[in-house]
Amino acid sequence: VSLAVGSRHVCVARGDGTVACWGDNRDGQLGDGTLESRDTIATVAGVSGVVEVVAGGAQTCVRDRDGAVWCWGHPGAVGHGGDPRKAARPGRVVGLRGATRLVAGDDVACAFVAEGGPRCWGFNTTGLFGNAPGPILRATVSKPLAKAIAIGIGWRHVCFADADALVWCGGADEFGQLGDQRVPDDARCDPYDPRGVVCRWTDAPPPRDPRDPPRPDRCCPKEPAAPPRTHEQVFAERRWWVWAGGGVRGVALSAGHGRSCALTPTGDVTCWGQWFYGTDWSFRRPRVVPGTTGAIAVATGQHHACALLADRSVRCWGEHDGGALGVDAPRDSRDRQLTAVPVIFR
Repeated sequence: VSLAVGSRHVCVARGDGTVACWGDNRDGQLGDGTLESRDTIATVAGVSGVVEVVAGGAQTCVRDRDGAVWCWGHPGAVGHGGDPRKAARPGRVVGLRGATRLVAGDDVACAFVAEGGPRCWGFNTTGLFGNAPGPILRATVSKPLAKAIAIGIGWRHVCFADADALVWCGGADEFGQLGDQRVPDDARCDPYDPRGVVCRWTDAPPPRDPRDPPRPDRCCPKEPAAPPRTHEQVFAERRWWVWAGGGVRGVALSAGHGRSCALTPTGDVTCWGQWFYGTDWSFRRPRVVPGTTGAIAVATGQHHACALLADRSVRCWGEHDGGALGVDAPRDSRDRQLTAVPVIFR
């Protein structure tokens, strides 16, 4: 009834209220009390009545039918005290009850509750907890998310949509994943610089005039072109929360490493940030992903993203390395798809 995929592990919640996991377990994210990985599915002891499961980089959390939340995995991301001896088994998140929905990111998890803003726990790499150092070991009200109706948590950044479906983002911005329109698409911004948020970018070289034919080597070499100008802009006041894309709207959000995506009210998927992992091609202005019309859900990974459409088909885009796009192509292909392509089910 619910499926969660972390960085290297998978967990499922079954209709009978049990949870089962498999995969990497170096941080105890399989919930069996050990740090031994396995490729066979096994039921997690100590939780029952589960209706939802989510997973982050090295943690797993579940919500039961009574609104209690239980987590296991990395001690700093589980929200129940951080005791390494107990973190590898399910423990109830402290300071939380009445949860209605869960969201997990790389090292942070949040729960929506019936009244008040979302409660979050984990590390502060996203800036959710102000200037608090280190991990947050209990469910804590995150003031920036007080009006959030949807949340997407990535690696060191987070985006949320408010009641008007306007999207705001905060945290790291080295790949444009905040959608900050104050600087060009290709700017690289460091929000941790002591001076504030520091952005740098280099002018693109001027295009060659097609009317200017190439000169023969033996005659009249051109003057060398001046090197492109490099710019730096410092925003002295730390403006963590940016109005993404100058007004993009979303009813559901998903974030990955260096990128953010939103499901728009019209049923398209729009994304911004690093288009593909490991490249310099990034956009701060959100762009609609071709082929996602009619989407009802979106999920973003490190190298690729996928959308579920209303007709129950699945379309993916990004890198196909490892077979991630589910199409007929070599699994080691690094072909990059800008258009969402249909996943082939057999």
